[in-house]
Amino acid sequence: MSDHSSTSGRALDNPHSRTVFFSFCYDEDKRRADVICELWQAHHPRGVSRFVDRRISEQAKALGEEEVKRAIGEGVDQTTVTCVLVGAHSWQDRWVRYEIARSVERGNGLFAVRINGIADPQTHQRTVAGWNPLAYLGVGKIAGGDYLMFENINGQWIRYQDHALSLAKPAYLPAMSPGYVQPLSVGLFEYDYVTQNGAENLGRWIEQAAAKAGK
Repeated sequence: MSDHSSTSGRALDNPHSRTVFFSFCYDEDKRRADVICELWQAHHPRGVSRFVDRRISEQAKALGEEEVKRAIGEGVDQTTVTCVLVGAHSWQDRWVRYEIARSVERGNGLFAVRINGIADPQTHQRTVAGWNPLAYLGVGKIAGGDYLMFENINGQWIRYQDHALSLAKPAYLPAMSPGYVQPLSVGLFEYDYVTQNGAENLGRWIEQAAAKAGK
């Protein structure tokens, strides 16, 4: 797990006033995420209106993990769709997982976009393709009918301790029986920003994710 120097997401509005939370591994992928936001601004000059403020998350980190969770929650709560930017180690990142879990709790649309093919503007390096973080978090139905978040650790599904509260089953997941865990990746889209022309298609992907979540 990488150490975050801030919360790793940012919120922005699309031309249809759809507010989106971008989740990514901050230490490794911040500059690649910046490339996406800059290209978005070039295509939609009035699109970017708000960000999850870095100063807030820096302060939250200094105050401890509960404050980091609070800052992430406040950021996600502004949004209706969450885009998970997938780099080499996003799937291992604690706070990426928490941002996803809070997005599920809120009922956000969710989708993943691979960004390993974007050259880092500073180092000019691309990175290896990592696993999709949405495959490592799931929703499970327990005895009694409640739904909880689970995470995959070493091939085993265990209850997700950073978000232990029950939640509503997301609209994009099928019905399930007690004792079954459905990985989020099964019901959600995954794209590649470079090979699938994310600069042109990101807005469409956002709307597709919103539709799957009933937003």
